[in-house]
Amino acid sequence: MGPRRPGSRPCREAIHLRSKSCVCPSVRPLPACRSDPEEPRLPKHSSRASVRAPHPITEPIAARVRPYVTEPVAPATPSLPALNGRSVRNLRHVRTVRLLRRNVAVVAAGFAALLVGAVAVPAYAQATAPPAYVAPVLQQFAASESLPSPVVERTDSYSVTVPPPLQWPVGAGTPISDGFGPRVSPCAGCSSLHEGVDFDPGYGATVHAIAAGVVVETNNPGYAALGVHVAIEHVIDGQTIVSAYGHMQTGSMHLKVGDIVHVGEPIGLVGSTGASTGAHLHFEIRQGGTTPVDPIAWMRAHLG
Repeated sequence: MGPRRPGSRPCREAIHLRSKSCVCPSVRPLPACRSDPEEPRLPKHSSRASVRAPHPITEPIAARVRPYVTEPVAPATPSLPALNGRSVRNLRHVRTVRLLRRNVAVVAAGFAALLVGAVAVPAYAQATAPPAYVAPVLQQFAASESLPSPVVERTDSYSVTVPPPLQWPVGAGTPISDGFGPRVSPCAGCSSLHEGVDFDPGYGATVHAIAAGVVVETNNPGYAALGVHVAIEHVIDGQTIVSAYGHMQTGSMHLKVGDIVHVGEPIGLVGSTGASTGAHLHFEIRQGGTTPVDPIAWMRAHLG
């Protein structure tokens, strides 16, 4: 930049645009504003009088002034300013508030739906409730005495089989080999007063209980004359009766005292144990539980 003429002001635009022509839009171009690098510079040791000497103008000013050419400038893209810490906190606060508002709206909608359901369901139930129960009126019918009575025909029939309360210990037609009462002793150890009767159905025939009762006596070692035997207590026609069965086979009688037996139940097999001369069944009836009576007469009296 050349020296300033006295009385003139410097060209600020020329300072910033050194590589361009000295054109000041607000100030007329002066010969003193020389910033063209092609212009000759004054020597460093020139005197002050020579600096201030006028420079001869050999060409017009218009030829020396270059036109002001502006380069195209790209349009500026607007950009957001950088956010500081406070702006970031405010932005987070705004997002949190929006999220809370959205959640509050959802909760409010759900509560409203529940409230509507709570009001609508009872109303619907009341609207669809069944009608009140009305007790039926009982019909009354009066039959005149002149009507005939209905005839009811029974087409079904039934029968009940009741076992007899009393039966023979062996078959009713079984032969009797010895009766009740005094007799001549048939063997050593045999009694001369026969307290029962001897049936002869054959060896191994089944022996049955004459009535229901309870076993009160079985093989007694002190009464070996009857061999394998059993005594059963019954209540027949209100009286206590004991029936005894003797001389049965060994191992055929399995009853013990206290066992309950039923009428007709098998209790053993005909044998010849004890004081016996052969296979037979010794049968007794003890009235009142202790007094022997004639079994044949007593059975016939009760069997008819």
